[in-house]
Amino acid sequence: MVTVALWSLAVFLASAFAAVLAGITLAPKYKGTVRAAVWAAAALIAYAITFCSYSINLYHDAVGILGLSAMVCLVSQFLYKGTWSEKLVVALMGCLIGNVSTFMLCGTTDSLLAPKLGLIKESPYDTPNILFFIFLKLVVYVLITILYARFLKKYVHNTIESVEGNMILFIPALLVSVLGFYVINLFSNSNGITPDHVWFFPLYLTICVMFLVEFWMIFYSINQSAAAMKNAAELNVATNIQQSMLPCIFPAFPEREEFDIYADMNPAKEVGGDFFDFFMVDESHLAMVIADVSGKGVPAALFMVIGKTLIKDHTQPGRDLGEVFSQVNNLLCEANSEGMFITAFEGVLNLDTGEVRFVNAGHEMPFICRKGEKFESYKPLPGFVLAGMENMRYRSGSFTLQPGDKLFQYTDGVTEATNGKNELYGMDRLKEILGTCSEKAPSEILPTVKQDIDRFVGKAPQFDDITMICLEYRGKNEGTTTVQGAEELQSEQM
Repeated sequence: MVTVALWSLAVFLASAFAAVLAGITLAPKYKGTVRAAVWAAAALIAYAITFCSYSINLYHDAVGILGLSAMVCLVSQFLYKGTWSEKLVVALMGCLIGNVSTFMLCGTTDSLLAPKLGLIKESPYDTPNILFFIFLKLVVYVLITILYARFLKKYVHNTIESVEGNMILFIPALLVSVLGFYVINLFSNSNGITPDHVWFFPLYLTICVMFLVEFWMIFYSINQSAAAMKNAAELNVATNIQQSMLPCIFPAFPEREEFDIYADMNPAKEVGGDFFDFFMVDESHLAMVIADVSGKGVPAALFMVIGKTLIKDHTQPGRDLGEVFSQVNNLLCEANSEGMFITAFEGVLNLDTGEVRFVNAGHEMPFICRKGEKFESYKPLPGFVLAGMENMRYRSGSFTLQPGDKLFQYTDGVTEATNGKNELYGMDRLKEILGTCSEKAPSEILPTVKQDIDRFVGKAPQFDDITMICLEYRGKNEGTTTVQGAEELQSEQM
């Protein structure tokens, strides 16, 4: 009976160790006295069941390994906060650490030292040897607990927070590992591979190394998955931030009858390097900007934010757009440690006259559609890209829109969209599809072009951001001007 009692205690300690790890990892639901009372009651029940099991068969560990592990998992679900999967993973992890350390450190050490110390005379279950084995487990468990609390607990917490407690995906691997230890132990006992057997040490050392590698792989997998989920969440936030920085309410300026404008951006990744913008410079001038930052992803998006902000801030009433781009270029060069550049086109429409003053920094040539005609490409004055070289001088140009004329501008993601045969969408196809919708409103033209691009590309992946903007000039609002003029005349008379 002494042997059964001691061996039951030795096996029971592994589950007690797992319970300690769960307790220092999970957030408590009840105060300390309640937790202590529940764990004490569970420990008495578990030990009693284990004692009864080993009284029947000292070599059968079903209750000792599986039953005690199940007890730790059940009590953890009751005593601690968090999702059920979070609590189950932490409990199973504690059981797995206990099993690995028991066989790899305690069992192998006992099998090497006990015979030399004369602790095994007839059987590994001799009382002196079991006491030595219990001593080894206590020392190992205390050291691992200290190391876990110092280094691994924070790592586990970060992982749980990263996946927001949803750890269902990781339960099968841990569950199989705990069951695997029982199966291996059952195999060794049934074949007489006990601590005094010649094959005990190499067998369990090999198995424990395998499980140690698996344990590392489980944590690595959890960490990688958590990092991927965290990155996805951060990219989702970045996408929302980027989208919120672009004009997104259409129709824009519904109170202004002089023009209609519409724009759209479809990034190739979660966040893109393209951007567009339109804003009132003053009461009679509308600015529109479209640009493409070299590169993709978050770095391009950050550089996009800088470029967009600088262009808008420096576009002032009456200021030459060539000077605007010259100054923006120098500022971008100062903040360009990554060596990126921006192609950009900005036009400012005079709502009274229809004149468009523009500047082009290496961007695509726009299309202009005269009323009653079709879209034709317009070759603006060439210019060097922004952030490519300091002290570049940009020249502005101009053309005039008549009421009913439209201006369509885009990024190279449109013409360089590629299908499965590695064919480019191209300027000719863009001109052709624009020709079919010359009479449509800007809000109808852009979806028509995008649908045609999608048909051409098919299932091929999108490699570049696709951004388009279309402006229709409707002419000077005589009613508004008359009212304003009357108000000015009345003011002068007074």
